[in-house]
Amino acid sequence: MSIRVIIKYRCLLRFLLPLCLVISGFNVNAQKAKTRQQPDTSHLVAMDSATISKNITAMAKDSNRVKKSDTAVSILINRIESYTLMLNELMSSLKRGFDTTRISAEIPLVDTSLALIKYNIAVLGRTPNINDIYTNKVMLDQLQRKLNSWQGALFSYYDKLVNINDTIHSLRRDTSMRNIPSEDELYGFYVGQLTNLVLKFRAVDSVNKVNLISIGLLQNKIANRYIEVSNLYEDMDYRLEQFSTHMFERDYRYIWKPHRDSINPLEFFPVVKNSLHKSTKVLVIFFSIQWPVFIIWLLLAAIFASWVFNNIRRIRQNHPDQEGEAILQHSQYLYRFPAACTVIFVTTLSSVLSVRYPILYTEIIWILTMIALTFIFRSNLPKTLFKNWLLMMGLLLVYCLNNLLIEVTYAEQWGLLICAILAIIVGSRLLKESAMTTFAQPKYTRPVIKLFIATSAFSLLLVIFARVSTAKIMGSSAVVNTVLALNLYILVKILMEAVYLQVEANKNSSTFISFMDYQDVQKKLKTFLTVMATVGWLIIIARNLYLYDAIYEAIKNFLSTSHHIGNSDFTFSSVIIFLLVIWVAFVASQFIAYMFGNTGQSTGPVKKTKFGSALLLLRLVVLAGGILLAFAASGIPMDKLTIVIGALGVGIGFGLQNVVNNLVSGIILAFEKPIEVGDVIELGTRSGVVKEIGIRSSKIAAYDGSEVIVPNGDLISQQLINWTKNNRSRRVDFTIGVGYGSDVKQVTDIIKSAFVNHEGIMIVPEPLVQLFQFGDNSVNFRVYFWISDLGTAGTMQSEVLTYIYNELNKAGIELPYPQRDLHIRSVDELLLKNWDKPATDPGDLKKV
Repeated sequence: MSIRVIIKYRCLLRFLLPLCLVISGFNVNAQKAKTRQQPDTSHLVAMDSATISKNITAMAKDSNRVKKSDTAVSILINRIESYTLMLNELMSSLKRGFDTTRISAEIPLVDTSLALIKYNIAVLGRTPNINDIYTNKVMLDQLQRKLNSWQGALFSYYDKLVNINDTIHSLRRDTSMRNIPSEDELYGFYVGQLTNLVLKFRAVDSVNKVNLISIGLLQNKIANRYIEVSNLYEDMDYRLEQFSTHMFERDYRYIWKPHRDSINPLEFFPVVKNSLHKSTKVLVIFFSIQWPVFIIWLLLAAIFASWVFNNIRRIRQNHPDQEGEAILQHSQYLYRFPAACTVIFVTTLSSVLSVRYPILYTEIIWILTMIALTFIFRSNLPKTLFKNWLLMMGLLLVYCLNNLLIEVTYAEQWGLLICAILAIIVGSRLLKESAMTTFAQPKYTRPVIKLFIATSAFSLLLVIFARVSTAKIMGSSAVVNTVLALNLYILVKILMEAVYLQVEANKNSSTFISFMDYQDVQKKLKTFLTVMATVGWLIIIARNLYLYDAIYEAIKNFLSTSHHIGNSDFTFSSVIIFLLVIWVAFVASQFIAYMFGNTGQSTGPVKKTKFGSALLLLRLVVLAGGILLAFAASGIPMDKLTIVIGALGVGIGFGLQNVVNNLVSGIILAFEKPIEVGDVIELGTRSGVVKEIGIRSSKIAAYDGSEVIVPNGDLISQQLINWTKNNRSRRVDFTIGVGYGSDVKQVTDIIKSAFVNHEGIMIVPEPLVQLFQFGDNSVNFRVYFWISDLGTAGTMQSEVLTYIYNELNKAGIELPYPQRDLHIRSVDELLLKNWDKPATDPGDLKKV
C-alpha cells in the first residue's frame, strides 16, 4: 500500500472517528436516560425560567440531594459568577470563531474544477497531450492543498467544540452547587441566579450541538471531495508515468503515409477550438483559486517600479542636469526601459519560482516576457540579430499554440516538421553571427545556441519517426530554453543596474548604503546572481522536459537516505544544511563588517564609526549563533558538539595555542575597547588607521598604502599608541634657530603671529614658544602648538614654518648656517711654497 493511500485512509479515519464517537455518545446517553430511575436532570427539561425556578425549589425540599447551609453563601456566589462568565465567553467563542461560510461558498468552485478535470480525462484520446495531463495534475494539486487546509481548519474547529462540550458538562459534576442558603432572602437570590445560569447553560449547549452537527456534515463533504481528488491525482501520476515509459514509442502515423493509414485522424481547427476553450476554462478556475498569488506578483511589480523611479528622481535632484544624466546613462536598460524591465523582473521570477501553473498561464507569461525583451532589443541589437530574434519569437508563438492542442493532427505533425527545420536554420545563422559580430554578447552564447540546434535536430528526427508527442516537447523546449536563457541574462543586468541606481541615489546620505563601494559589490553580486540564474534556467529546462518532479524526487530521496559511519547516522541533507547555515552566518558576519565598518575606500581622514568594537561582538554572536543553529537545523545531536569541543581542547594543547590566544584576544579587544575601527595607532615601527577588528586578526591601513594584518594577540601584549582614543587633537612641536645677536622678543612675537587666526590650530591650549638652548651656531627656540585633527599635522607644520621663514627674512633676522673651525697640524713644505707664489706654470698647477 502506497504512502499516499495510507494518508487518504488516515484522513478518512480522522473524520469518521470523531463522528462515530459523537453518535455513540448520543446513544449511550439515551440508554442511560432510559435506565436511570431518579430524575437528576428534571430541572433541565423546560426552557422557560418559571419552570426551571419551580424545579429548583422542588429539588431544594429533598434533603437527600440538597443541603442547607449559611456558611456556603460566599462560595456559591463566587461559583455562580465564575460559571456565568465562563458560559458568556463560550457563547461568544461559538458565535465568533466557527464561521464556515467561506468554505461552504467555495465548495461549488471545487465541484466545477473536478467536473472540468473529469471531462478532460474523458476526452483524452490515444495520443494525449502531455501538457494537458500535467495541467490536470496542477489543478488537482491546487485542489488538494485547498481541501487539506479546509480539513485542518474543520478538525481544529471540531476539537474546540469538543473541549467546549466537555467544559460545559463539567458543571453538572460540581457537588458544591447542592448547598443552598437557609435564609429566605438569600435563598430567593440564589434561585434566581441559578435559574439564569441554567438558561445560559442550555443556550450554550444547544448552540454547541448545532455547531457540532454542521461541522460534521461539512467535514463529510470535504472528505468525499478530498478522496476524489486524491484518486484523480493518482490517475494523473499513473498517466505521466506511462507517458515517460512509452515516450519514445510511435504514437502517430508516419508523415509519408497516406491519410487512410492514420491511427487517429482528427481535423486541425476543431481541435484548436476545443483546446483553447478548455485551456481558458482551466485558467479561469485557476485564477479563482490562486488569485492571492497574482495580487502578490502585482504588488511586487509596483514596489520594484516605484523603487526604480524613486532612485532615478533622487539622482536627478542630487546632481546637476548634465552630471545626473551621465550617471543615469550607465544604466543601459533600467533607465531607458523601466516598464519593460519591470515586466521582465516579475514574469521571470514567476516562471522560475513557481512551477505549478497551467500551461496557458505559463505561455502568457512567456509571451509577456518576449514582448518586453523585443521592446528593449529593438534599439539595442544590430539589425541582423534583431531579425533572428523576431524569427525566434515566431517559433515561440507557434510552439505555444501547439502546446495547447489536446490531440495530434496531421497538420500539427507537418507544423512540427517545418518548425524544427526553421529552428535549425535560425540556430545556424545565430551561430554564424555570434562568431562574426562585434556586439557584446553573453559568455555562454555559443554553447546555448549549439544546444538549441541539437535539440531542434532531435525534434526533427522524432517527427520523422512518428514520435509526435515527444517531438513537440523537444521542439518547444529548444526554443523556450534558449529564449529564457537570454531572458535570465538580461534580468541579471537589470538587477545589477537597480543596485547601481540605489547606490548612486544614496551616496550623499547617512544610510549604510552610502558606505558601499559599487565596484567592490558588483563582482560578488554578479557572481551570486549568475549562479542563481543558472539554477533557475536548469529548473526551467527540467520543467519543460517534464523531468522536474522525477529529478526532485530523486534528489529528495538521495538527500534523505540515512547513511552510517560507525555508530553515527547522517543524511546528506543534514550535511548540506549544516554547511549552508555556517556559510550564511559567515557571509552575514562579513556583510556586517563591510556595511558598518570602514571599507578602506576613503582617501580623506577616516572618522571613527559609532558602532566601534560592538561590531566584533555582533560578528561573534552571529558566527556562534550560526554554528549552534547549524547543529540544530541539521539534526546533529548536541552531544556531538561536546565531542567536537573536547577534540578542540586536545588540539589546543597540541598546537592551537596561538589561534586560541588570538581568538580570546579578539574578545578582550571587543570588551576593553583599547582600539576601535578608524583609530590612528602605532604598534612598534608600524603606524596607520585601524580598518577592521577581526575575530582572529585585525587590519591596519598604513600610510604608504599597504595593509598590515596584525594578530589580535600582538595588540594585547605589545605597547600600543592610540592617537585617537578620546579625540583627534594632537600636539605638534619643532625647533628653530636664529643667529646670535637677534632680538629674542622680536623672534618670539614673529613665531607667535604664525598661529593667529589660523584655521585648524587650537587656541586652547594656546601655542607656546620657549627659548630652548644656546647652540653652537644659533639661538634655538622650541615651539609647541595643538591642532584639532591629527590628519593635518604635516600640512599645519609646513604652513607655520613657511610663514615664520618669510617673516624672519622680512625682519632681517639671520637663520645661520652651521660653522666649523678647521685645525691643521702638518702641511707639506712644497705645498706652502706653491701657495705663497703665484702659480703661472701649468706644470706647477698640476703638481698642486
